[in-house]
Amino acid sequence: MRAAPFLLALALAAAAGCSPLPEQRAVRGLYQDLRKTVQFRESNDWVVDELEVEDAAETVMHSVCKTDRETREDLRMWLEQQIEAEGGPSRAQYEAEGEMNGQIREARRLERVRALLDRVEDAASECPYWVERDERYAGLEGDEGRFVVFLESRGGGAMLLSKTDEGEHEVRIGGGGGGRLMPGFGISRRLTLAIGFEVGVDGRLPENAGGSRSFEAVFATAVPLLLRITDMNRVVDLEISLTSRYEDDTRHGFRVGIGYGLTTPRVAGLMPYGVAWIGYQQMPSAYGLPTEHTIWLGTRVGFDWAPGSRAR
Repeated sequence: MRAAPFLLALALAAAAGCSPLPEQRAVRGLYQDLRKTVQFRESNDWVVDELEVEDAAETVMHSVCKTDRETREDLRMWLEQQIEAEGGPSRAQYEAEGEMNGQIREARRLERVRALLDRVEDAASECPYWVERDERYAGLEGDEGRFVVFLESRGGGAMLLSKTDEGEHEVRIGGGGGGRLMPGFGISRRLTLAIGFEVGVDGRLPENAGGSRSFEAVFATAVPLLLRITDMNRVVDLEISLTSRYEDDTRHGFRVGIGYGLTTPRVAGLMPYGVAWIGYQQMPSAYGLPTEHTIWLGTRVGFDWAPGSRAR
């Protein structure tokens, strides 16, 4: 399939643009949990650091209690290094530049993660006995080394291109949607590979003799193979799917797609996400019907469920 090398190149490019992560697994897991909490609260208009840190502390205590003091100290030193790599303290940079920029925002975010770490360190001695420390703690927010299940719905509009019997190009509009379930596994610190099953409808909006349109739905299924690249609260999805459409005769084809989306913190094992995606689908000629090319544009909304991750 010619699309595979292109999707692989996109995956490598997306991975290269991700923010740095600590090398040690437990340090990395704790950092991801703290940083994602900070980023989520920033999206809700973070103003006073002290108040925001105090409110956030309770939500990350499970992650803190899963790690030991040495892990937390390693994270603190790593954060200091990253702040220096971003130009040093954000306030000094802002006063020197006279305006906010991307580097200053990143330094400020790292400082907020450090402030949250300092705050929860004071409460670490109160960790309950039943929350056991884990030297290989991978965090609540990441998929690394973890079995997960993606449960999602998808929908979108489509432009269908084919040739008529006279050899003329025909363009039609359509759409569709459905649901899918995809078990997966976090194969690395950033990558999750999932495969599953999709059920839904594909539809067209043909124009009748009177000039009006009505939706004609066709039952459709797919077997999607998805590679998710995660950078904290951002995800890039690359997908190859085998598709089937059940008309008078069953037709088979393929679909490739790429999506970009955002996640929120995991609650009771469920991490909500939303993805905007674009895809190309081809249904080869069969049963006297011409090859059909479809351009999809739509959204996917769902949950990344990690069984056993129920701290929040």
